[in-house]
Amino acid sequence: MKKSIKWIKMIGYFAFFYWLCLFSSSSFYGNFNLDSTVKSEDGEYYANIYKHLPTSPISIVEILGGNKYFVVLYNKKGEELWRCSYFEYLSEDTIIYQEIFFPDKTGNSFLFFTNHGIDGHDFSTTIRNHKVVSIK
Repeated sequence: MKKSIKWIKMIGYFAFFYWLCLFSSSSFYGNFNLDSTVKSEDGEYYANIYKHLPTSPISIVEILGGNKYFVVLYNKKGEELWRCSYFEYLSEDTIIYQEIFFPDKTGNSFLFFTNHGIDGHDFSTTIRNHKVVSIK
């Protein structure tokens, strides 16, 4: 019994350390690390640009290198629709000075520039992980 409890503790410590090293810098976000907000022209969506927290060795290296931002998309009700990858670290030049494309009547894609190209999500088939069914 003592041996199994010891193994469970070790697995728990490993899982916590793994999360701390990889995901913790952008797991928590709110007004305390909000950098700016970009609103769509029609007012249906807005993207908050947050700063990564210096909670892991990877995030510290990226932040010191100038890549310290990540993006979260919300609808006008404030519901989170999409967020970029935990591993996406955006520079100020990339996110602040480039255009963000919001879903609208001509297209259902949310797109923004990253350090490696363009990232985003196509909302034509899903909204908040729910399949969209067209009514005829």
